[in-house]
This record gives sequence, structure tokens and C-alpha cells, in this order.
Amino acid sequence: MKILIISGFLGSGKTTFIKEMVKKTKKQFVIVENEFGKLGLDGNLIKENFNNEEIKIWELTEGCICCSLNLDFTHSILTIANTINPEYLIVEPSGVAMLSNIIEQLSKICYENIVLLSPIVIIDANNFKNNLENYSEYFLDQLNNSSKVILSKSENLSEVEFSNIKNELEINRKLVNFNLTHYSNWTKQDWENLFNNEYSIKKDHKGELKVVFNKIEIDEEQILENISLLNIKIKNIPELIFKLNVLMSKQLGNIVRAKGYFNIKDFWFKFDLVNDNYEICGCNPMEDSRVVIIGKKLNKKYIHQIFNKNNFKKLNS
Repeated sequence: MKILIISGFLGSGKTTFIKEMVKKTKKQFVIVENEFGKLGLDGNLIKENFNNEEIKIWELTEGCICCSLNLDFTHSILTIANTINPEYLIVEPSGVAMLSNIIEQLSKICYENIVLLSPIVIIDANNFKNNLENYSEYFLDQLNNSSKVILSKSENLSEVEFSNIKNELEINRKLVNFNLTHYSNWTKQDWENLFNNEYSIKKDHKGELKVVFNKIEIDEEQILENISLLNIKIKNIPELIFKLNVLMSKQLGNIVRAKGYFNIKDFWFKFDLVNDNYEICGCNPMEDSRVVIIGKKLNKKYIHQIFNKNNFKKLNS
């Protein structure tokens, strides 16, 4: 079983990239989704584009692979290896997971039949400066421990603009690959290269595994919190837009990411907010409506109210 870690800060576009990868490579994957909140969303959103026979999703919640001391993650990986034993396992960590911790954990269970591939980081071409300035510990841990850097939301960028961002990120390590075009323009060989390079895990003189990575400690000011809400109430799209604008106003905290899905009568919609931008579109029917909100200094009381139909007017008054 070959394990490919696809990391990236909140809202960088990891799930969108994985969807494209599945379509372009036609490979059979098992995907481990690690959500930061109590409720999983991305697993359902990936499944809506694929038949259950084509892709299997394992969802882990509450950031359980962020902590290097948590055994749930490695136990899940070993369970997948011993039961399903897929050729490829994709690990999509939470946007605030420390990639160095994940590599450290996986290196402990790598043996003849479990191979760790060179990790990938997805970086949002529109928001990387803000992420680097305000959440440098998370951002740099993912960037410095990846062997391939992929720019998302970069469909309209020229090769010169790609190069400029590469220079801004100071990606000058020889072993780091950086494509100068959006992945929608990749060749078949570009996609295949993701699965051809193994991560280098060295052994010390005692024969024990020795992992070399750049580990960064998280400053308390950068630690994020989350709110997960089930059965949210949204009457119409203008009401949702109002709610999203309130979230972006910073009145209820510094919100980095909000995502969810809901229904209006017989129609289902999903929304995704990253910093000061959001998208709303239709989606396949889900079992329930839900939202996860991530940020700092969150006013949890009023965030609960803003997504509760009965309290909406009270919040606006």
C-alpha cells in the first residue's frame, strides 16, 4: 500500500485537487479525510461525484491526526492496510494539521508492504500571503516538509506569475517540485509522477527509523478553534449571503474558513468561505444540513444563533 499525503492550509483546495486526481488518473483510491471539527463534510462532497464502488472514504474528526501522540490515526491506517489493502491510500489532513507530525507517525508503521510517498502541499495562490502572515507555523510546517508544491486557484496565472510566487515562497530546495501551470493543464505523466517518488526514511546505526523533517512549534496566538453545527436552518440564498457577510465582518471572531451544505425545500446547496471570499452552488442531496466554522476568538453563542432559524431575527435586532 502506497500512502500519499495531500496537505494544505484551510481552504487551499485539497478536496478539489483530489477529485481531479481521481478523474485524471483513473486509479482506485481509499481516502482518509481528517476534519478539524466534530462533523465531517468533505467525505460526502467527494462521494457525490463518484460511485461507492469507485472510491472509499474514511472520515476522522476532531483533528485526530494533528497530535503526534494520538494512536487513532495509525491504528486506522493499519486497519485499512490489513483489511482493504488498496494500492493507493490518500491521506487528506485537516488544514491545521502539522505535516511533520503526520510524517513522524506514518514512518513508524512503514515496512515492506506500507510505503510513504513524497508528500504534497496545496497552496492557495490568492490567500497564501495572508496565511503566511497570520498562520505561519501551520503554513511553513506544511510547505517545508513537502516534496511537491501545487498552486491552486491559479487557472488564470501566467508562467511568469507562477515563478514569482515560487520565489516569494522561497522554494529553492533542489528536491522540491513546483509545476509552473495549473493542474488542469497537466499531462498524464505529471499525474503519474505523484506516485513514483518514495519519501526518504533513513535508519540510524541501531537500525531504527530516523525521520528528518523541519518541525515547527505552534504559537498560542495561532491556535484555531472550531464550531460544528448540525441541522442548520437557512430559508433562502439571500439569507445565507447575509450570514456569510456577518461571518466575514469579524464581528463574531476572525473566521478563516466556513463550509457546509443545506437544503431549501427539495434543492440542496453547499457553500465554502475562505477569508473574505465565498462560493455557493448546488449539490447532491445529503442526509442532513451542517456547517463547520474555523477561526480565532469565535463568539460561539452568536454563531450558534446566526445558523438557528428561531434566533435569526433576534441576532439582527
